Amino acid sequence: MVDPSLVGKQIGETTFPIDRSKLAELARAFGDTDPVWHDPPAAQAAGFDAVPAPPTVTVLAAHWREGGVPGMVAAIGADLSRVLHGESEWEYFVPVRMGDTLTSRDIVADVTQRQGKRGGTMTMIKIQNEFINQRGELAVRRTDILIEREI
Repeated sequence: MVDPSLVGKQIGETTFPIDRSKLAELARAFGDTDPVWHDPPAAQAAGFDAVPAPPTVTVLAAHWREGGVPGMVAAIGADLSRVLHGESEWEYFVPVRMGDTLTSRDIVADVTQRQGKRGGTMTMIKIQNEFINQRGELAVRRTDILIEREI
């Protein structure tokens, strides 16, 4: 079980670039065929700083984080084989654009328990990720809920 004394503790910090190739991969996953995503001259013509990132671009942080998602689960002391992703919520403060660099600070915001509908206790872990851009501005706040199921 995740220790509730983790509330307020920073469990990770990751810095990563918002580069053209990753945005092209996200656009391809969404089925977006706009040349600004897939054609470097089109992106350059638009001005890199004018190309907005898709709203879910912050999920890329997991690819840069030491140990990836399993590393985050280990940082909270949970058993990866019993962890589910419950939900994500995003708040946007300033646009994230191609060429930005974001630093994510991951903090345990809450740990609670409740009974599952099929029996057993579920531990709900709220992780708040604040993404600060290279100008020191809070760009995005993403809140994830992880669920650790009882054995």
